[in-house]
Amino acid sequence: MFKIFIMKKQILLGAALLFAASMAFGQESSTQDDGEGNRDCADCSIPQLECMDCSFDQIVTGTRGADINTSLVDQDGIGNIAIVDQMGDGNFSTIKQDGQMNVLGGVGNQAYVDQYGVKNHSDIKQSGNNNYGEVYQNGTENYAKQDVGMGWAENNYAFASQIGTANTSFQKQRYDNNEAGVVQDGTTNYAEQDQSSEENAVAGSTAWIHQFGTSNEAKQMQRGSYNFAFAFQSGENNTSSEDQMSDAGGSSANDSWTFQFGAWNLSCVTQEATGDAYNFSGVGQNGYNNNSYVNQYASDGGNYSLVFQGTLWNNHSNNNVSKVNQYTENGENGSFVWQVGAFNESTVDQNAMNADNGSSVIQFGYNNVSGVDQSATDGASNESTVFQTGYGMGGTNFSAVNQTADGDESLNSSSVAQYGFGNVSCVDQNAIDGFSNNSVVYQFGMENQSFVNQEAISASNTSDVNQMGNNNLSCVTQVGTTNTPF
Repeated sequence: MFKIFIMKKQILLGAALLFAASMAFGQESSTQDDGEGNRDCADCSIPQLECMDCSFDQIVTGTRGADINTSLVDQDGIGNIAIVDQMGDGNFSTIKQDGQMNVLGGVGNQAYVDQYGVKNHSDIKQSGNNNYGEVYQNGTENYAKQDVGMGWAENNYAFASQIGTANTSFQKQRYDNNEAGVVQDGTTNYAEQDQSSEENAVAGSTAWIHQFGTSNEAKQMQRGSYNFAFAFQSGENNTSSEDQMSDAGGSSANDSWTFQFGAWNLSCVTQEATGDAYNFSGVGQNGYNNNSYVNQYASDGGNYSLVFQGTLWNNHSNNNVSKVNQYTENGENGSFVWQVGAFNESTVDQNAMNADNGSSVIQFGYNNVSGVDQSATDGASNESTVFQTGYGMGGTNFSAVNQTADGDESLNSSSVAQYGFGNVSCVDQNAIDGFSNNSVVYQFGMENQSFVNQEAISASNTSDVNQMGNNNLSCVTQVGTTNTPF
């Protein structure tokens, strides 16, 4: 249902890791002074930033709390149904259902658990085809675990709702057509979902987590054919981790969506697609001091990433960081990054062996830094568009684009527009065989500087630099060689 987002070359996906303090290599290193006030052009390196730590403490499964009120249900059969209601402190419920009555597997299990009190514990184990489980807990230090499926199991559904503090939810599903969801409302909540679908009757796995409160942690792992994960967090100090690996079979693909509202949020997405499967990641962070890291690998498919950070209004306390790393062997990479606020930085790192790269970065506010590094071989081409504005807000914009293409249809194209104070733009392009470099840089404001270095070996370089304002400097170096002697 989310294949609409796979519009190859219409969606530019984004990779950005922003860390302002380490990127202040600024304008002093961009030019050289001979001691008499004369400046010379100098190299402008791409910002290289360390990846953020996306890990958090792993909570292990096991018994929780007291066992004052205890319920144990053990069912063997085909169509099992169990309903447990517990009120008070120290509620403990264990449901075990086995629907596998023949070699073809079971039919279906259903389990429903409602618990109200302190230190509630629910453990559901289901083996069968159409497994269905729901857990509702209201109180503190709640613990819910569901282990569903195996063998011929398919069409598994698990849901957990927890209200209170120190809630923990584990949900594990095997194999086809899995769906699991968790809703947590409170503080220090932890939710983990582990899904795996194999090629038999493939449809894949769907997982979603909604958390409301502070210091929440969400972890989702998916393996199989088609994987879809959704995480929503509202509060402060939230962490979301999505780990997906799509194997060949069915509609092979990884889709991940993460939305975070608040402050000091961290989002980590890791995707790996084999065969002709594709990766798609969408991250939206509304607030300040948010970090986003996306790592994508595709063998024959493509990588696509969208990152939106910041607030509708500029905030001096904003310090958003975004990094996207994309690699594909026979597919294509696309990245789009949108940042609104202050102290924004973006780093895009794309590598396509036999295809093309595309990146678009838009930044608004203060002290924006953007770095794009693209590499493509064989028949590949690179494209990059960066827009920065900080005018009237004391912004110090910096943009560096480094593109390398090696193939029979090699093409580099870069367009950078900067509007504000202290703008610096550096473009370094290299194209061979198919040649052709194209770079357009527009700067408007004060202390603008532009460095363009193009090398096409056999032919065609094109550069257009337009500067308006005070203290402008532009340096363009073009190299094109032919076999014709002069």
